[in-house]
Formats: sequence, C-alpha cells, structure tokens
Amino acid sequence: MTPSALLPEPPPPPPSSSPRPASLRSRGSPPAEGKGGRDPGDVNGDGFADLTFVMFHAPWSPDLVIVYGSKDGLDPRTRTVVPGTHLEFGGLTSTADLDDDGFADVLVHGHVVRADRNPEVPHILWGGPEGVDPDATPTAVPTSVAPFGFSHGTVPGDFDGDGAADLALRTPMTKGTGELRENLAVLYGPFTREGVPRRHTVQPSPDGMRVQDLAAGGIGGRRATDLLVRDTSDGEQVASWLVKGGSGGLSRQSRRLNEGNALAFGDFDGDGRGDVVVADSGSRNNEPGYETEPPSVDGVMTVYSGGARRTPQVFRNLRFARSLTTGDYDGDGTDDLAIDRGPDGVELLHGGRDGLRRGGRTIRRLGPATDPTGRRLRPEERLAHPRAAADYDGDGRDELLLTWSPTGDVPEWGSALSLWWATNGDHDESTFGTGGW
Repeated sequence: MTPSALLPEPPPPPPSSSPRPASLRSRGSPPAEGKGGRDPGDVNGDGFADLTFVMFHAPWSPDLVIVYGSKDGLDPRTRTVVPGTHLEFGGLTSTADLDDDGFADVLVHGHVVRADRNPEVPHILWGGPEGVDPDATPTAVPTSVAPFGFSHGTVPGDFDGDGAADLALRTPMTKGTGELRENLAVLYGPFTREGVPRRHTVQPSPDGMRVQDLAAGGIGGRRATDLLVRDTSDGEQVASWLVKGGSGGLSRQSRRLNEGNALAFGDFDGDGRGDVVVADSGSRNNEPGYETEPPSVDGVMTVYSGGARRTPQVFRNLRFARSLTTGDYDGDGTDDLAIDRGPDGVELLHGGRDGLRRGGRTIRRLGPATDPTGRRLRPEERLAHPRAAADYDGDGRDELLLTWSPTGDVPEWGSALSLWWATNGDHDESTFGTGGW
C-alpha cells in the first residue's frame, strides 16, 4: 500500500475547539485479554509491547491513542482512543506499571478541561487485561509533594531497584524563585489507584538551578534505574548530569557529562550495566559569538560505560544526532542505537562486547509527495523520524518505530493524519496511517 493511500481525507473543521464529536471518532476494536506480566510497555499484559501517543485534531481537543501489539506487530485495528473529554492531553506519554498489578499504565501530562485553576500535571490511565478503559477519567498525581507545582518532564523508572515503578519529576524549589531554581522529586511506587505513591523524596537539582528535561534508564529486573538531568538551553548544547539509582533511591551525588542535547540509555557492551550516550543534536544558539560549539562538542557522540574501568567511547565527525533511540534490533541480547541524522536518514549502530560500532544500515522512510491540501512537500518534509523502539511482535527483536506527519516533525506527538512504520532494519513489520481516527 502506498503512503498516500493510508491517509484518507480529514473531516471538515468545526467552528470551535470543542471536544471532537463521537461521530467522527473511530475507537477500533479492543485487544485480546491479557494475563499480565513484567513488560513496562505492555498495557494489556498479553506479552506484546504497545504504542501510546497523543493525536492532535486541530482545532479539536487531542485524543490519547493506544495501538496494541500482537504476533503480527502493531495492529492499527486493535486500538483504544481516549477522548480529551476530561483532560486536554499534552504531547508526551510514557508507560510503566505504577500500581504493580502486572499491567503497564499510561502516564501523560494535561490540563483539566474547563477547570478554573488549570495547571498541567501528570495523570495516569490504568492498564488492565483489556487495556485502558476509554471512558475512564485520568487519575491526577497529587501535588502534595510539590507545594509550588509540577514542571514538565515526569519520567518513570525504578530508582530504588525494588521492582516497582517510580516517577521522577521537576518541581520549583521555592515559590519566590521557581523560575530559576528547581528540585528533583521522586515518587516511589507502587502507587494507589488514587495516584498516591508509597513514599517520596525531594532534593536539589545537580547544579541547583533550572532543569531542561529528564531522561531515565529502562525498568527491568531488580537493577536500579539511573537518571539524566539536562541543564537549560537557549539552543546551544549543554551538559547533563548523571544521577545514579540505588537501594536507597536516587543518589544526591551526580556526575557531569559532556555537552550534548541528544541523550539515551542502554547496555551497549552487554555487561549487564547501564551505559549512557550523549551527542550533539545539531541545535545552536544564534546570538553573535555563540553560533558554534567547541571541538569537544561539535559533531561528537560520547558513550559512557556503566563498567567502572571502561573509558568512554568517543565518536567524532558524526555531524549531529537529532535524537537517539535504543533497542535490540538484531536480537543478540545487546542494545543497539538508532541515530536520527535528518536528511542523512536513520543510522543504526550495533552493540557488542567492545561497545557500539558504526557500519550498520541506514534507514529512510518517506511520506507522500504532497500533503492533504495538495501542497508539494520538500524532500526534508517527507522524512519519517524515530518515535520509539520495542518488541511489538514478540519475536525477541525490537522494532524501530518511525513516524511522519504533514504538520511537521514533532517526534513525541502524532498528528491526526500521520504514517507509522515499525521496522527491524531489514523489513517493515507493520505500517499504518491514523487518518480517520
């Protein structure tokens, strides 16, 4: 099927930004009933990872979408569409089993619809044997641990290594200096169905100032998750701080890493310890005198090994990495890395005993030549970009998920008209479009 055939004509726009009418929404079929498991990405517990994203229908309110995995990969016919009736969903989603019942839950930020005081806070939609209930009201994470409000960027992990998922988030340090200084709060699971954590801690950010965003390692086994804290940026590449997890929770000590706005975790040398990648994302501060980066940063990617005696791997002349996506794409038990290099495509670096190595294949997927209005798209506007990686078909190899939208490249979001490819690098395991959803 050609890409353009996957994109039906959108319905006419409504006169206001009211919730999308039910007559224009297609929820698809519910998934097969699962029995539960330990995969932090398996919402219905059937043994296959699922995809979650927020789908925008401008000017309607966004929907939250779950596309369920199967033995044939992601099945667009088997999906749940949660309308933005109660919550105006933000763009970022993630999954983790927050109540420790064997079914992954969906974490999403959002504004309560039609509320007088309307902060954007983390909300949870609970997974179960049939996935997420599309009619359920999302559960707000209580703000009692953050008296001055949440910031964006809540990420799940298991920061004390007890097997239960936790949440790390940014929160203002004090009301008077909330715009300049922030804390790190960790909410330790399991959570109650009211969104209340078992316990929580609050500590200053590594440099005591504001935080751009957070990235966390994977959840699995009894190994504590580490956290990356990235400094604020005005376009330039900035440093990140590695904060280790442990049996007592998130450490108050941190390690400063090289400047670079593209970040990823993985076990790239197969030693069972978490490694960290920091790379130049290509963005620059365009103010006079600040348009360039030093040689130690410009086009550089650094891999910090979790092994105590291993020196970092340094890749030079990489140009830039718009994003980094970790997955075991060849099924050898060692993580690989997909680098979004913009017009140069998505480059796969394979892991091994000596770490990452270049020389893998380059993946390119293109959207149609024209957008739904008939406008001819420039080559760079047709490129699909990485969104996630997981084993959606249960074959022991992760698939790299690429997405394209005519509204532009926002990798963590999905437009109401978008194309998706799940590929292992050799062939596409599933391809679908979201038009008409």
